[in-house]
Amino acid sequence: MTIQYRAVKIVPPSKKEEEVNCYYPRVTKRIKKDIRDIAEQISLFSTHSTADVVGVLEAFVILISQNLKSNCSIELGDLGTFSLHIQSEGAETPEKLGRHNIKGVRMAFRPSVRMKKELQNLHFTKIE
Repeated sequence: MTIQYRAVKIVPPSKKEEEVNCYYPRVTKRIKKDIRDIAEQISLFSTHSTADVVGVLEAFVILISQNLKSNCSIELGDLGTFSLHIQSEGAETPEKLGRHNIKGVRMAFRPSVRMKKELQNLHFTKIE
C-alpha cells in the first residue's frame, strides 16, 4: 500500500508570503471509510453479519464516550489508548486555580507499540 502526498507551500504566520519558499509534504487523495465500511470488512473475517457488527461498533462508540466522561482511559490492546487532556490557562497560586482556568478538553490517542511498528514501513509516492 502506498500513501500519496503532494507539495504544499506553508507560510508561517510571522512571515510574509514573498519571504518564504518552504514546501512540506501533505497526504492527499485520502479515502474516507465510515463505520458501515469497516463493519462490512469485519464481517468478511467473521461469522457475524454486517448489521451485527454495525450494532457492536455503534455501542463501542457510545461506551468510549461514556468512559472518557467518567475519567477513564480506554486501552484497546494492539490498537492503542484513548484519553482526555485539559486545555487550560495557568494561575499564580494553587488557591487561584479553578474551573475557570479550564478552556477546553481534547481527546488524545496514543498508538500501541505494535501499531507504531506497523506504521513505520509505509511507502510514499509524490503526486504533482
